Amino acid sequence: MMSPVLQVAKLGVDDAAGNPVLAGISFSLDADEVLAVVGCCGAGKSSLLRALLGELAPGMRRVAGEIFCCGCAVHDADAERLRLLRAQQCAWLGQDPAQELVPTQRVKQLLLGFVPKTPEALSDAVTLLHAMGLPADDTFLHRYPHQLSGGQRRRVALIRVLLKRPRLLLLDEPFTGIDDAQRDNMMALLRRWPRQYRGALLLISHDATSVRDLATHILVLQQGQQQAYGPMTRLLAQNEVPLLKQWQAPDIAPIAMPVATRAAPVLELDRLLLAFPCSGNPLPPVSLQLYAGEMVALHGVSGVGKSTLAKTVIGLLAPRQGTLRLAGEPLATTVRQRQRCQQQAVALVPQDPARTLNPFRRVGAQLQQALRRYGAYQEHSVEHLLAVVALPAAYARRFPAQLSGGELQRVALARALAAKPVVLICDEVTSALDALTARKILVLLQRLCHERHMALLLITHQVESVRALCHRVLLLSPASGITPSLPLQQGEPVNDGADNPSIVTY
Repeated sequence: MMSPVLQVAKLGVDDAAGNPVLAGISFSLDADEVLAVVGCCGAGKSSLLRALLGELAPGMRRVAGEIFCCGCAVHDADAERLRLLRAQQCAWLGQDPAQELVPTQRVKQLLLGFVPKTPEALSDAVTLLHAMGLPADDTFLHRYPHQLSGGQRRRVALIRVLLKRPRLLLLDEPFTGIDDAQRDNMMALLRRWPRQYRGALLLISHDATSVRDLATHILVLQQGQQQAYGPMTRLLAQNEVPLLKQWQAPDIAPIAMPVATRAAPVLELDRLLLAFPCSGNPLPPVSLQLYAGEMVALHGVSGVGKSTLAKTVIGLLAPRQGTLRLAGEPLATTVRQRQRCQQQAVALVPQDPARTLNPFRRVGAQLQQALRRYGAYQEHSVEHLLAVVALPAAYARRFPAQLSGGELQRVALARALAAKPVVLICDEVTSALDALTARKILVLLQRLCHERHMALLLITHQVESVRALCHRVLLLSPASGITPSLPLQQGEPVNDGADNPSIVTY
C-alpha cells in the first residue's frame, strides 16, 4: 500500500507574540484525492498551506506536530531539502496571481518557466490554454501580465504550475475573479488532473459550489482549530458542521433597499471608448449614470474590460474618446489633471489589494496616511476604520504579509473609505471572503451608500448572489456595451455576454 502524498499530525503554529495560529491540525491526503480546506476569513487556511511547504510568513513558527510531504519530513528538513521539495514535487499557487508572474516576461516565457522549453512542452501548454478557455495564438502568447485581465492572469499562473506535473498541488482561492463559464472549464481540468497524473490536490476556496463539485474530502477550520475533517459526502449528509449548514441555504436573502436619489446623476460616462492595454477595441462606446445612494452591480465575461472601465473612471487610464462628469461638472480623464476634491470623490478598491499595500509598513500607518491625506484624521481614527470593515483594532500593528486575502481586501476597503468618496468602485471586493463575511461587507456597503449618499459600482462575477442587494444589475458585453442584466430563470445557463463561453478579450 502506497504511503499518503501528504500527512499532517497535530500541527501547531504560533505568531511572533506566541498566539496560536493553528493548533492540533491532523489529516492525510492520498493520490487521486482532492482535499478542500474551508473556514471563515482569518481561520488559518493560508497559514496551513505555507506550513505544509515550510514557508511560514515572517514571525510565524511551527511549535508542534509533524508534516510528511511526498516522502519528506518537512518539520525536520533543512533549507536545501525544502527547496528541492518545492522545485521537484510540489506546486503552490497563492491568492494573488500577479505575484506569481514575472512582469517583464511574456506569457510564453512564463508558461515554460518550470519545464524544458521543448516542442512537447509548448504543445502541452497550448492544450491547457484551450482547456482553460484562453487563446493560444502568437498575439496572446506575446502579451505581458499587465496586458491580461485578473481572471486571465489567474489561469495563466495555474497552467504554469500544472505543466510541472507535481505530486502535490496547493491552490489558494483558485476561482477568484473567474466567471461561471471559465470556472466550469477550470473545474473540469482540475477534476481530471489527479487521476491523470496520480497527483493529490489541496485547495482553499470560499466557493461552496466548486468545493462540493470538486473535493473528495474536506477540512473545516475555525479560529485555527480543526472543526471537522472527513469525506465530503459524509460531512454534508450529517449536516452537523455550522459552516457547512450555511451551504444548504441560499447565498444571500433579499433585504430592504433604501431608495436611491434620482434627482441628478453623481457620475456620468458618455460614450466612453476604453483604451485597452493591447491593440484593438473589443467594446463599443459605453455610457453609464450612477446616482447618490445607489448600489449597482456590473458583471461580464472574464477579460471583457470591467477592471479597465474601473481604472478609466478613477483616472488611471485615459479613454480614447468620450467624456466624464462628476456632480454635473466635467471630470478630467486622467487623475493628475483632476482637482484634489475630485480625486478624493472617486475611490477604487482593486481586485488585487496586496499590490496596492506597502509590504514594509504596518496596516495602521497606511490607514493613518490615508486619513491625513484626505483631512479626515480629526473626524475618524484608524480603529474606527478597522471597526467599519469588521477587523480588530490589533490589526493596525500587523504587516500585509500577516493578513489573509480576505483581510487584505477589507483593509483596502477601509483605506478607500478614509477619503469619504461620493463614488466608490469595488472590483471583486468579496471574491476572497467566506459567505458570512461577504454578506456583512455587502450589507455594510449598502448602509454606507444610504447614509453617505454614496454611489457604489460593484464589479462581480457572483451576480445572482448580489442581485437582491443592488438597485440595478448591468451587463458589460462585447456586443452591446453596458445593458441591463435580467435575473436568471430556474435551470437557465449563465450568460455573461459572450456567445462563445471561451471568448477572450482584453
